[in-house]
Amino acid sequence: MSDIKSILKEEKERLQKLEKRYEEEISKLPPGTFSVKTRNGKKYAYRAYRLDDKVKTDYIGPVDNDRSRELEKLISRRRELEELLKITRRKKNEILKVLK
Repeated sequence: MSDIKSILKEEKERLQKLEKRYEEEISKLPPGTFSVKTRNGKKYAYRAYRLDDKVKTDYIGPVDNDRSRELEKLISRRRELEELLKITRRKKNEILKVLK
């Protein structure tokens, strides 16, 4: 039984390191969502995010410019990391329950 516990403890430590890495990487990425709106037949990019209790929307520019593409990529990466973080935390909590 101690072999299993040691393996679970190692896995818990690995997940804790992974969780910290995800949190650090997420903190470096821009918050909010990326959206595209059509005005007069042209598409424009916007970023919406919360600031205190209010939702703020920033105009980014035409969808096909470099700034819009880069922001969309960064926000997409943040969402992927948030999903991985959620999975990591769930697995870590399962291990903690088993170790008790």
